[in-house]
Amino acid sequence: MIQRLIITLSIVLILTSLAIAKEEEELKIGDPAPKFTLKDADDKEHSLEKQFGKDEESKRVVILIMGDRKVRKDANKWAKELDKLYKEKKGEVALLMVADLRDLPFFVTEGMVKWGTKREKLPVTIVLDWEGKINKLYKTQKRKTDIFIVNTDGKIAYHQVTKHSEDAAKKLQKKVQDLLRK
Repeated sequence: MIQRLIITLSIVLILTSLAIAKEEEELKIGDPAPKFTLKDADDKEHSLEKQFGKDEESKRVVILIMGDRKVRKDANKWAKELDKLYKEKKGEVALLMVADLRDLPFFVTEGMVKWGTKREKLPVTIVLDWEGKINKLYKTQKRKTDIFIVNTDGKIAYHQVTKHSEDAAKKLQKKVQDLLRK
C-alpha cells in the first residue's frame, strides 16, 4: 500500500515538473505568436490579428515592444527609433508597444497610468497589459525590453532582449528588411 502511494506521488511530481518546465520554455523562432487583444489608454481595443492588416495582399510585419515600468525609458527609445525607420512603411510594418503593468505599486491607479500614457505622446500605440497575461504568454523578462517581430504568417520571426543601441537597432532593421523582401 505504501509502495503504491510512493509510486503514485513520484509520478505526480514528475508530471508536474515536466508541465512547469514546458510552461517556462521560451517562444522559438517559427512558433505561432500568441494572439491577444488589449486596450490602450483610451479604452480602444487592439488585437495582434488586426495589426497584420485586412487581407492577404496587405499583410504587415508586426513589431512588438514589450516591457514593464522599469524599462519604460528604454522601450520609449525603441518606439521612437522604430517609428522613424518605418513611418513611411505603415502599410508594411505595424508597431505596437505592450506595457506590462502587473507589478505596479498599489497606490498607482488605472487613471494615473492612462493619463501618463497619453501624456507621453509616443508615435506608437501602447496597449496596457494590466495583469501581465500577454507578457507571460510571450515569456518576457522582467526589467528588460523584449522586441518580437511577427511575420505576416503570424509566427515569431525574431526575438531579442536588449537595451536600445545602434547595433541592436541595425540587427532588427536587417531582419525586417529580410521579411519585407519575401
